[in-house]
Amino acid sequence: MQTPNEALAEFKRYKGALNKELPEVMTHLDGLFQVSLAGAALSTKEKEFIVLGIALATHCEPCILVHMEKALAAGATKAEILEACGVAIAMGGGPTMAYVPLVLKYLEEHA
Repeated sequence: MQTPNEALAEFKRYKGALNKELPEVMTHLDGLFQVSLAGAALSTKEKEFIVLGIALATHCEPCILVHMEKALAAGATKAEILEACGVAIAMGGGPTMAYVPLVLKYLEEHA
């Protein structure tokens, strides 16, 4: 079983391959994320909490890891991240809660 860091590294490696294989698609997707997550009325950190909640609710492990990394880079604290997880659990119930241990493992690796 991979650690969160190993899984994130693998995802990034394959995303790099997709960037080469599907450059036009990936350029547009990356651009959409850059524009959507840039700070404006909501800060980048706040937007990362939204994306993290969606990633948890849709059970997207790579998305959870990528946006954990980005949330921390945007200045998120453990308490803020866990509160965002609580909101996601409220909306998604048990299936969403089942993915929160991945968040905890990531936080342990980056303590």
